[in-house]
Amino acid sequence: MSEALGGLLLAVQRRLESFYALDRQAPVTDFLIPPDEAGGYPGGGSRTLVTQKGDDVSLGVVLDDSVCARITAADPRVHLDGDNLDPFCVVTEEVSHFVYLFFCARAARQVTQLELELQGELDKYLSAVFLLSLQIEGAVAPGLRELLFRRYRLAAHVTDAEGRARYHKASALAYRYSSWLESRFLRPSRLDDLAREARRFYRMGQRDKLERIGQLQ
Repeated sequence: MSEALGGLLLAVQRRLESFYALDRQAPVTDFLIPPDEAGGYPGGGSRTLVTQKGDDVSLGVVLDDSVCARITAADPRVHLDGDNLDPFCVVTEEVSHFVYLFFCARAARQVTQLELELQGELDKYLSAVFLLSLQIEGAVAPGLRELLFRRYRLAAHVTDAEGRARYHKASALAYRYSSWLESRFLRPSRLDDLAREARRFYRMGQRDKLERIGQLQ
């Protein structure tokens, strides 16, 4: 792993922990599994792995070589654009899964795959929004939600119907919730209120999250 990639992964992790007012966790870089060593693990491509035996939870993160190459070639912290948005979102989503699974494990709380995907979708949106706002002088990038949640393509390894349906549902839910966050908090620059809302939502279980989104006008 290059120093640039490690620095980016840790920056994404610490930003999420700070935004959600979480205790600092072990660095995600300590849990990376090289793709050439991940062949025996479930799934394909970039993914977060979790196994549980009794009270012991083990985590691992795999990042596809092409994702690593694209994101180290053009650091999104310097300039986020159409060329590196996709690998940035992939990296952010896997770090989000890692942080959320770690948080739930510490709280001895069960987490569903839909809940994990929904939080990952929201985290990649908010992470991209904050990066872009620094690069375009505080503005909210127009069209970002449409690009992330309406014009996406599923990864090639997501082939089962259940997995595809779950991802589509998480994306639709994230689109609705992020639309509300954007109009209510981001565009009026009510960032303290945004943080309070996002932190409450982060700590809800799946049922409460779905009800919260369903109640939005």
